[in-house]
This record gives sequence, C-alpha cells and structure tokens, in this order.
Amino acid sequence: MDIFFEQIIKIKLNLKAKALIAAILFVDFLLVAGLIYLALMLAPAIVFLIIIGVIYASYKLIMMLSVEFEYIFVNGDLDVDKIVAKASRKRVVSIKCSEVEKFGEYKGQPAPSSVKQTFICCNPDSENQVYLIAKDRNHGVIMLVMAPDERIREAIESAVPRIAK
Repeated sequence: MDIFFEQIIKIKLNLKAKALIAAILFVDFLLVAGLIYLALMLAPAIVFLIIIGVIYASYKLIMMLSVEFEYIFVNGDLDVDKIVAKASRKRVVSIKCSEVEKFGEYKGQPAPSSVKQTFICCNPDSENQVYLIAKDRNHGVIMLVMAPDERIREAIESAVPRIAK
C-alpha cells in the first residue's frame, strides 16, 4: 500500500514585501497619471494601450510575491515544491528519507559546516518547525527547514533511520 501525504504552506508577506507592494502601486499610480496627461497631447489610443501594459506588469510583479510551498511525502521520498503566484511550480528539493543524516526540532540553530545550502520552506514564525540534513540529488548536502503537519511529520519520523533522530 502506498503512503501519500501532501500539504501546502502559504508564506505570509513580511514588512519588506508589503513595502515593495506599496512602492509598486505608488510608481504605478505616477506612471498612469503621467500617461493620462500625455494622452491629452498625443494619440489617446496608443497611450491607453501603454496604461494597460503598465497595470498588467504591476499586477504580475505583485503576484510574484505570493509564494507557497508544497510538501509531498510518497513512500519514504520527500519532495518540496515552490509555487509562485499559483501559476508556476518548481522543485526545491527531493530527498530520500532513508538517506537523512539528522532530523529534529528546529530552534534557529545554524547549519553544520558540512551543509552546502539551507532551504527554509516555511514561515519564520511557524510553530513545530523541524529540520533535516540529507543529500539532495542536485545540491549535495542540504539542510531543510519546514513546518509539516502531524501526519507528514510522523511519516518522515517513521522513514528516517534511527541514527538521524
């Protein structure tokens, strides 16, 4: 029987992202106001198309700040995907739980020197954060920080070797 669990974690916008959205909207407002003024002097149809393009570009930029992570656990394999704007999906890491070197509760500890890359795939203020150190096919030895729900956490715990706990 196959074991399959999945969970989606929506990343909350921090203060920096909110400030970026405000800056995009402010610049968008200035551009549109300037283009409307320009439309009074030039051909309004061409300027109208440019205004539509500016608004669409601003929309796309703001939507790119919408990030989710999806944890997928299938028969001892853990995959973490990054979903941007609910439109594009990219695999962040793919780990065989049998190759996990260390697994435990994450309390902000730094990565060991053997780790080449750290992936934080959850909100910084999430409760029940866990970390695991393992070999990834593409990145070498990595540290993954995540906040899985209880069923995915239990599935990972049962799949990792006893020495990793």
